[in-house]
Amino acid sequence: MAEEKKPPIFGHHLGFWYPLVWRILASNKFWSPSMWLPRDSALAIDIYIGIWWLFEIVTVVLCGKVFHWQGLLTKCFVLMVLFRFIDLMFVLTSILVRGNYRRVGDWPSLNRITLLVLFNSFEIMFIFAILYRACGVLFSEIAGTIPILNSFFDALYFSIVTGTTLGYGIPHPVGYLSRILSMIEGTSIILLVIAVISYITGGKRKPEDREHKLE
Repeated sequence: MAEEKKPPIFGHHLGFWYPLVWRILASNKFWSPSMWLPRDSALAIDIYIGIWWLFEIVTVVLCGKVFHWQGLLTKCFVLMVLFRFIDLMFVLTSILVRGNYRRVGDWPSLNRITLLVLFNSFEIMFIFAILYRACGVLFSEIAGTIPILNSFFDALYFSIVTGTTLGYGIPHPVGYLSRILSMIEGTSIILLVIAVISYITGGKRKPEDREHKLE
């Protein structure tokens, strides 16, 4: 009796790199609160996202009005916001690398996914506005822009112009840290769009794959 051939493991053609990258991305199940949420509960996910939005708004108010974007507490708040960005990127990159990441219990509504993408996109731009404003004050020599971002609104405007690739040119980064942040932000938005398109098309392919298997 011939042994039944097992399908190759997803990503086998990438050799050593696939399992290495996937293990790094899969590490977020140990440190990322977003991976501890019940995947069949849209309410839990919405509350989690809402808490982060509230924290980011509080960060802007406290750092701007109380700490004046200076001191140790500002750095602590900014690090927490940066943690949220890393969390988002790990989840999105996991979707992109895995390809068939969509599982039973994940958001079945494409309209809901589209709405979440819009929120995530603006959240990324909001996070980078915080980073631009904080780094512009804390590390003015290496994170400067021309003209200087004198308020959070200026930083938000610069972040949205960068994230949406409008590229008006005013203001523009001159310090190497602000340039690095600009590149990361633009790349992140592109990654978000690609990951979600992959997620949606992957979900649409699955019923077709099942039909072919039945045939």
